[in-house]
Amino acid sequence: MDFLSANQLLVKWLVSLAIPTIVYFMLPIDGKTMTHEMGMFLAITIFMVVIWAFGLVNEIATGIVLPVLYVALCHVPAKVIYAGWLSDVPNTVIGGFILCKILQTTGLGKRIGLGCMYAMKGSFVGVIWGLATAIYIVSPFIPSANGKSLIFCAIVISLCEALDIKKKSTEATALMMAAFLAVTSSKLCYLTGGGDLVIGMNLVNGVTGGTVTWFEYALWNLVPATVYTIMSVGIVVFLLPSKMDKEALKQVLVSRYNELGVMSKQEKIATAFFIFTLILLVTDKFHGLAPGMSLCLVACISFLPKIELMDADKIKTVNFGPLFFIMGCMAIGGAGNYLKVTQWMADGTFGYFHGLGDFGAGLAAYVVGVVGNFILTPLAATASFSAPLAELGLNIGVEPRIVYFSFVYGFDNIIFPYETAPLLLFYGFGYIHFAKMVKVLAVRILLVMPFLLLVAIPWWKFIF
Repeated sequence: MDFLSANQLLVKWLVSLAIPTIVYFMLPIDGKTMTHEMGMFLAITIFMVVIWAFGLVNEIATGIVLPVLYVALCHVPAKVIYAGWLSDVPNTVIGGFILCKILQTTGLGKRIGLGCMYAMKGSFVGVIWGLATAIYIVSPFIPSANGKSLIFCAIVISLCEALDIKKKSTEATALMMAAFLAVTSSKLCYLTGGGDLVIGMNLVNGVTGGTVTWFEYALWNLVPATVYTIMSVGIVVFLLPSKMDKEALKQVLVSRYNELGVMSKQEKIATAFFIFTLILLVTDKFHGLAPGMSLCLVACISFLPKIELMDADKIKTVNFGPLFFIMGCMAIGGAGNYLKVTQWMADGTFGYFHGLGDFGAGLAAYVVGVVGNFILTPLAATASFSAPLAELGLNIGVEPRIVYFSFVYGFDNIIFPYETAPLLLFYGFGYIHFAKMVKVLAVRILLVMPFLLLVAIPWWKFIF
């Protein structure tokens, strides 16, 4: 077994080295349109993506070394590579991770989840919508799909165990898929819904020359993303029906909810704390604090006497490691823009966008996002394509944000677990039936196209 494992590991490393090498020598490097540095950038990026896909090296380590390789082998200035650290992204990630830990340690996240399901009167469909509602409520406070996934995956597993729901059954698959889709769909409502959204908007702002407040982003995306979330969860309800006994389910929910008891002092403080956070985010246009700064401010407030939602011991349990992976992915966009790789990709890939108009360009960007899922991580794709798509929109006379947001919806639509970490997390516990999962995700990919044409793009055209 060890021998086989060693051989498999060797094959993975050989493939990881072979693919970028082949790509480099196949590129039309002429020193003008395609330079050696551009070729090295593409080879290094592809190498890292393959390593992430195979899980050969810890993602934090790859995030740290990626900027170093760009500086050493592509001759990109360090001030360009590390410019992302001066943006609002690190603040958003740090503050968001601390808020996520507060939801976990106080038990407020579990109370919100069970409370919403309990309020739906015990039917299986009601439980699914209650679960989705709970996720929707906490979405703006946690700019990490992985953080939200950890909280609600634990709730779903405890519910399955209490109801004796078998792994890979229709019910287990439905609960897990509803939670996953609610996490990833509802995050699009808010700028603080995911770290990749903050990165993408920063890159788009660099093209358009504007700035975007938290409230403005919500104004643009709250309505379409809410409809999108309802549609996504609705697909699960329609395709994965259950015949579970309503009374048995209700008894378990009542029992689980009663185990929580009355709200503790910490939960009450946390509730007021998160209401204050939401107010601070909504009013950013008036006080001038960027979302990341607001999250860091309230994170610091959580340490104050009489509040004490965080302390020296709790902060040690917060895993800040993913920050380095996120910032490493941001370096992809910075290096690509500096070397003009993104413009080269835009000229070659996006030439078919010309003459399509808002609706045609939006659909084309969506397809780019869906296809890109198979070879790029979300952060890598966001860093690589956000700016070129926005520039393309300007060049063809289409609102850049329509093109970018359509691409974001495309990248939210996946079909296999390896394409995104949250689905890997949900799928990894063994509760999801693979074929049922693929059926739900494939149907959603198809339904998003009419959704974009009938809901999202008309809304963006109206609001912009």
